[in-house]
Amino acid sequence: MTDGASGHAMNADSRAPEEGVSRRDVLKLAGAALAAGAGGVSVDVASPAAVLAQTPKRGGVFRICAGLDPVGFDPHQTLAFSTMTMLSFTHSRLLKVKAGPSVRPATYPVEADVAESWTRPSDTTYVFKLRRGVRWHPKPPVNGRELTADDVKYTYTLKEPVAWFLDALASTSAWLVAREAVEKFGDLKRPEAVIGTGPCGCSSATSPT
Repeated sequence: MTDGASGHAMNADSRAPEEGVSRRDVLKLAGAALAAGAGGVSVDVASPAAVLAQTPKRGGVFRICAGLDPVGFDPHQTLAFSTMTMLSFTHSRLLKVKAGPSVRPATYPVEADVAESWTRPSDTTYVFKLRRGVRWHPKPPVNGRELTADDVKYTYTLKEPVAWFLDALASTSAWLVAREAVEKFGDLKRPEAVIGTGPCGCSSATSPT
């Protein structure tokens, strides 16, 4: 095909006739520049090498830089996404919304989180079986004790039946909290009160302002 403005011939890979540089050539040059900036390691973006799996290591520090400060860390006193995003690393729910390539867009199927399974013996009754070995973070006042049914009942108390009960349990504001933490701190707004059953613990939170 031709470029109507100049009459230059253009092919599928957008090759410029004067310089003879293709889009692939540009990508290779960009990859080389990135590699040089990263310490001189050569990376061919046109032919990426397989990444070897490494054995996971427990421990370490995971720092998160957020665009907005959390509105405290108490999931029962705010619905701010800046808070819920942080708590998604430190807390668990009874259920969660399933994610992944098998999920059809615009659907929100529910699957187990700390629950292993559940049944519905009647219209207003659900029975949940908890996974064994789920523990709170190893810090006072819970000191790494195992999650119990009493913890679940303490977190979720209904005054009346809710038609969307399972969806509510899977929402990103339905994090499990420990009674001892509430009794010790009064609320859970401070970083030291961030005690959950998730994969990460919170050691500190700072604001640049």
